[in-house]
Amino acid sequence: MNFVNKSIYSLVLSDEVVEAVDALASAANLSRSAMINQILAERVAYITPEMRFREILDSLERSINGAFMLSAKPAGGVLSARTSLKYRYNPTVKYSVEMYSQNGKRAGELRVSFRTQNAQLIDDLTGFFRCWTRLEQKFAADKLGKIVYTMSDGKFTRMLNMPDERVSDDEVGAAVADYMAAFDGAMKEYFARLPDIEAGERAAETFYREIMSDCKVII
Repeated sequence: MNFVNKSIYSLVLSDEVVEAVDALASAANLSRSAMINQILAERVAYITPEMRFREILDSLERSINGAFMLSAKPAGGVLSARTSLKYRYNPTVKYSVEMYSQNGKRAGELRVSFRTQNAQLIDDLTGFFRCWTRLEQKFAADKLGKIVYTMSDGKFTRMLNMPDERVSDDEVGAAVADYMAAFDGAMKEYFARLPDIEAGERAAETFYREIMSDCKVII
C-alpha cells in the first residue's frame, strides 16, 4: 500500500557492482531496486519513505522490549510479533504492523489474528473486539476523530491514525508499541474473567484507562 511516486530508469552497471548490491539487498530483505534506491538516497542525503518506515519500525521494535516475541526482523515496512493467550491450548496471538505512504504522508495499520476454528474462541474474541472498539470510541474518538476497524472470525484490523509531522518517527514507533501493549493487556484482562463478560469488560476498561493515560502520543 505504498503510493510514493516511482518511475522506471535504465542503468548500466558492472556485474560485480550488481553482485555486491544483491548481497546487500538479500541481507536487508530488500529487492535490488529498493536497495539501489536506498543507496542513492543516502548518497544524496534524501530521506525516503522507506527510511522513515524503517525508523518507525526500529523504534517499535525497541519499545516492545520483550513484551512481544518478534516473528522476524522488520522488513519491507512490516513488523510481525506474537504473544500467547491463557485460554484452551494457549492460542498464539499474531500481530502485524505495516507502515506505508498514503498521499505522501505516513500511514499504517495493525492486524491481529488467531489461527483457530474453535467456535467458542472466535465468539469470545468477537466479544473482546467489540469491547475494545467501544472503549476507543468512548475514550479516544474525541482526540483521533474517525477510527477505522474491520473484524472477522478471529481477525481484527485497525488503521493507525498517524500524528502530524511535528511528531518524530521515533515517537510514532513508541506510540504504536503503546497501542499494541494496551490492546494485548486489555484482551488478557478480559479473557481472564470469562465467562463473566461484564467483569471482563470492566477489567479491560480499567487496564485501557491506566495504560493509555500515560501515552504521550495516541494513534
